[in-house]
Amino acid sequence: MRSCLALLLLVAGCSLGNMDELKGSGGTAGADGGAGKAGGDGGACEKKTCAQASAECGQIDDGCNGVVDCGKCAEGLFCGGEGPNRCGDTPCIAKSCQALAAKCGTVSDGCEKLLDCGTCTAPEACGGSGVANVCGCKPKTCADQGAECGTRDDGCGSKLECGSCVTPKTCGANGKCGCTPVTCASAGAGCGTIPDGCGGSVDCGGCSGGQVCGGAGPNKCGTAPCVPKTCAGEGKNCGSISDGCGKALDCGSCSGADSCGGGGTPNVCGCSPQSCSSLGKNCGTVSNGCGGAVSCGSCSGVESCGGGGTPNVCGCAPQSCADLGANCGDLGNGCGGTVSCGSCQAPETCGGGGANKCGCVPKQYCDYKDCGSEPDGCGGTVACGTCPPGEYCKAGFCQCSASPCP
Repeated sequence: MRSCLALLLLVAGCSLGNMDELKGSGGTAGADGGAGKAGGDGGACEKKTCAQASAECGQIDDGCNGVVDCGKCAEGLFCGGEGPNRCGDTPCIAKSCQALAAKCGTVSDGCEKLLDCGTCTAPEACGGSGVANVCGCKPKTCADQGAECGTRDDGCGSKLECGSCVTPKTCGANGKCGCTPVTCASAGAGCGTIPDGCGGSVDCGGCSGGQVCGGAGPNKCGTAPCVPKTCAGEGKNCGSISDGCGKALDCGSCSGADSCGGGGTPNVCGCSPQSCSSLGKNCGTVSNGCGGAVSCGSCSGVESCGGGGTPNVCGCAPQSCADLGANCGDLGNGCGGTVSCGSCQAPETCGGGGANKCGCVPKQYCDYKDCGSEPDGCGGTVACGTCPPGEYCKAGFCQCSASPCP
């Protein structure tokens, strides 16, 4: 009676409609499945073969965004019966994307098929944050983009503040600090030496025909006498200015928190106090850059001042999968968001090794056989027992030694 019941279970197993769905309908297992290189440019991607994947049946990912069909099992065998894409005499129960914690891309169901677990919405990509079969985006830093100033896109929908430049330099469209020197032509100077606006000077030549530099205006040739300007007369106390008569004047330097032009007036020492906004700060007390201090407020919720790693900026350091001891599924990151810890490879499932841990719990009893052994669902086997005296084990079922059976 036990043998008959086991045979009935075998026929009805895995919730499949008929035996053709349960087992291979013939053919040779372990087909090569399209070895070779993908693409017509000499093959940038080397396709994986069934032999390289140790696959005897079903579908496998070729590693080049394609699928390889590794054939079917011989009559009476099941694909996945001895592990993913391996032929065996035990029906295989397929895993789902949810059980494997896979959110996107393709992954083996642990038997014979590749599961399509969906796509991601830009700017996220499947595996984009470095976790297989999980949508993500790895933001670019200012350093990644070679930017030292201004605002840049991080490639994941957020903005980066990459700093500011020191006068006289300004931030260019490429995120680099630079200064474009003044030319004689742009300054309307026809003679003498003028400051170039970038800390240097430019020589604009001399006059001829009895003319003098400054005779027709600052740094212009003319016949009228030129009265040189002075730093004091021009109200300047730092940097270099033209005297209007062909020479450059050194008006000195600044000290302390002051810088030349720092207060907004060229060639005058000064300091413009920075605000919380200009400093990119939103909590605590910080220096205003001019010898004073400015209060930037406080934080709320899960955030704390400097909690994200940046001084005087409200933030929260999200916990990583390693911090949480997880390697699959989604978890709260301690900052009001979630962290995706990846997917599992069949036969392991997410939670099989504990909360948010990949693992596999081997079965303790045989489902279909009453003698011999069956796969335990985790790469090992489970003993199905022995036959009583007068019977022998054949294909997992006890048979009478005598004919006819008593």
